[in-house]
Amino acid sequence: MIGGVGPQVWDLVQQWRPSQVYDHERKYQSELQKYLDEQLNEGGGMGFGMGGQQNHAVSTERGTAYGDVVVDDAVGIELKRNFSNSQKRKLRGQLEDYADNYDFVIACACGVEDTDGWHEVQNKFAGNQRGMLDMTEFRFILKRRENFGNGSKN
Repeated sequence: MIGGVGPQVWDLVQQWRPSQVYDHERKYQSELQKYLDEQLNEGGGMGFGMGGQQNHAVSTERGTAYGDVVVDDAVGIELKRNFSNSQKRKLRGQLEDYADNYDFVIACACGVEDTDGWHEVQNKFAGNQRGMLDMTEFRFILKRRENFGNGSKN
């Protein structure tokens, strides 16, 4: 996907730092949804120029693939809390479903217990190796728990 809101959302997800370690994935979803809505719609740093502000729909668990956070029905974000080996197969299936519904897909792990499994899934979807007809762009990011709430990199 060239252009569109996907790369902008990707930049914002990279900048996002969870404010704390949560005990449930839903709390990360809510925090990210609020952050993206503020950044995209309230001029929080990604201006849209002088011609007026573009509004973006930022919601949680929306669409036929029920993305954890969805922007403009074009960008699907799947969040994982403390990604583990037992979540690997489920994440692969979710990302395949996302590919049928979103042009741009971001997988974001808020803490990881199984880095090998995370990298295995990332390698499967990186570089659109799923076939020439699949135009979905996949991006992966790992948020390290020790950096939550302190503004450090990832």
